[in-house]
Amino acid sequence: MKKSTYIYRGFERFWHWSQALLILFLAFTGFEIHGTYSLMGFENVVRWHNIAAWAFIILIIFAIFWHFVTGEWKQYIPTTHYIKAQFEYYISGIFRGAPHPTHKTVYNKFNPIQRLIYLGLKMVILPLQVITGFIYMFYVYPDNPIQVGGLGITALVHTAMAFVLIAFVIAHVYLTTTGDTPLSSIRAMITGWEVIDMDEKEEREKHLQQAVDDSVAGYYRIDSEGILRDVNEAWLRMYNCKDRNKVIGKHFSITRNEKNLAEMEELVNKVLQKGEMITGYPVMRKTFDGKAGKHLLSANPVLEDGKITGMEGFILDIHDRDELMEHMYYAVRNSGAGYYRLDSDGKIMDVNEAWLKLYKYDHKDEVVGRHFSITRKSKDLNDLKGIFDSVMNGESVSGKLITRRCKDNSKGKHILSASPFYIGHKVMGMEGFILDVSQLYEKIKS
Repeated sequence: MKKSTYIYRGFERFWHWSQALLILFLAFTGFEIHGTYSLMGFENVVRWHNIAAWAFIILIIFAIFWHFVTGEWKQYIPTTHYIKAQFEYYISGIFRGAPHPTHKTVYNKFNPIQRLIYLGLKMVILPLQVITGFIYMFYVYPDNPIQVGGLGITALVHTAMAFVLIAFVIAHVYLTTTGDTPLSSIRAMITGWEVIDMDEKEEREKHLQQAVDDSVAGYYRIDSEGILRDVNEAWLRMYNCKDRNKVIGKHFSITRNEKNLAEMEELVNKVLQKGEMITGYPVMRKTFDGKAGKHLLSANPVLEDGKITGMEGFILDIHDRDELMEHMYYAVRNSGAGYYRLDSDGKIMDVNEAWLKLYKYDHKDEVVGRHFSITRKSKDLNDLKGIFDSVMNGESVSGKLITRRCKDNSKGKHILSASPFYIGHKVMGMEGFILDVSQLYEKIKS
């Protein structure tokens, strides 16, 4: 599946083009210093070469910081997967129109050869260029030449790395023309948007993970020994805990008072030992400031190779809910959570099987690409429009009681949670979960 995707962020594009211009300028001035030609004059060209070198070093520092803060450093982790096929593609396949053996995605921008080349560039070539440049700037030139066969070894290494960089730039520019169109890759590095192959499974997993991380529902995961291994920010807020290290690696018993611990142990044993699923079970929690709270607990066994290795799920705070809404929340125990994702125009981008079941659709193709208005009758549509507008302004919504319109024009009641999803700092749409409460709502109303 191909899709136009915002793949290169603002700083990434700035860094790329600034680095390219500085490398070309350093090569141009460097070869004049080397005596290849004379345009600026030796003293002037040395001064400009040094200024560009400092600018390059500053850019490298900012780029290193950006890569680690954003996690983009993971793009350069080398892999041997498909490396032989990639070599064969570059050697012969590219000239006979063979299909590309790997596909670019937002989370995997580089093929195996690119990963090795870029890693070598960042770990070997650029450090050698910077180090020899410093040595030549502050030690070798002009009073302390280190001679090998009549040549300054520092200048020799520095010049050799310059030739490597020039070769890299030439090859890099050539390979950018091998995309869908000769200029598509260059255009992408200008605008940030590129038509790329999307791995639907990977995209869905990433979106679900982002929904978990940003959700107003508290996510947790414990191992088979009852040790907490992961929680999200919403979980920490519900427990009034500001330091994740107070939680990770500790037994779940730290989250319960003594009188509530036995009940929690029984629930955990049902999941870890019997493989049962728990949805919407009301429990009391002990917060880290000594107070108590009430939430609904959902839990699923974590399976690896057919064995239960842990338990994970969500908690929804109900401590401050009125009696009706509290009963509504209890009803989540009879249904799975429906996941949905809308773009900035309100069109449905993705839903899971539970969502389809709640709305009585057979397949996601029936709804993906259509506006969310298909899920509401006209009298209920304004409420959802209001929620959508709030989320697009960066707000999160939790616990809204909503009336939905199903495919067969019947109605249902569910609780809706919604959060914005971002690309960079821009809100690109809305995603969240719905929990069915239709039967209990009718029972209480009657």
